[in-house]
Amino acid sequence: MVPRFVFQFSQILLLCIFIFPAFGAPSEAAVSVCLNPLRVGYNDWPPYAWQDPQGEALGLDVELLRAFAKHLGCEVSFINVPAKRSHQMLKSGSLDIMMGATKTAEREEYAFFSTFYRDEEVRLFVLDENKDKIQLTQWQDIFSQKLRLLVPISGWYGVDYEQTRQRLEQEHLLILSPDPDKSVQMLTYGRADLIVGDAIAMPYIASQHQGVRLSPLKLVLDRNQIHLMFSKQTSSSSQLQQFNAAIKALRANGEIARIVYKWQQISLAQQTKTSHQFNSLSAQYADLLTIE
Repeated sequence: MVPRFVFQFSQILLLCIFIFPAFGAPSEAAVSVCLNPLRVGYNDWPPYAWQDPQGEALGLDVELLRAFAKHLGCEVSFINVPAKRSHQMLKSGSLDIMMGATKTAEREEYAFFSTFYRDEEVRLFVLDENKDKIQLTQWQDIFSQKLRLLVPISGWYGVDYEQTRQRLEQEHLLILSPDPDKSVQMLTYGRADLIVGDAIAMPYIASQHQGVRLSPLKLVLDRNQIHLMFSKQTSSSSQLQQFNAAIKALRANGEIARIVYKWQQISLAQQTKTSHQFNSLSAQYADLLTIE
């Protein structure tokens, strides 16, 4: 025979399950936040995002988004697409999310922005061999010294650049490039004196080109908080709130900091490795020149 107190406890437990189902099952919002796999657009921008030879998406932003999605129980599908086209796809609803975004009034017309999940710094770079030849203390020095500036066609590079872009074009000091990788190539070909870009990404990208090393100038053009962008065509305010909660939770438990630190170390190791390889090759080449 079942003891009376056990029977009473069982009745209370069953009553709680039926009256308060939220305690025994996920809430409706949690279940419906990602009904379908989320289509995430990205372009090749190491170390934040790029596609490996097997077609797999890699990078700091990719790993962070996977962590947010895992926290929410969402599936993601990464789609490699040029930056300019990805914005058009987000507008039309062909993409659900874009990563690594700076919030602007223009973009807010077609996208919801998450709370920020990391920071970004925008700087000017020169080839390492020119770091002592080119000195800038303010943006206007570009005009007084007639320095040619290489800028990737898509991106936000600070208020100074936006306000003087037309003047740069008029004085033939602005050279646009398709992407940061082409900026590095064009700089090595002597097409410009400076390039502009992300403080972490530009040196990393340069390290992929044998022997190319960049030096940042002291002038910092902009510091931004970086967000996720959600298409207004396919995303809801509930979904946005869920991702904001995930970002907050992973910031609180240290997961965001861990991932960012990991990729900072990978970037540093890559640049150091390239530098050592180039110095070794240079030494071998010098030895060959001295052989009689």
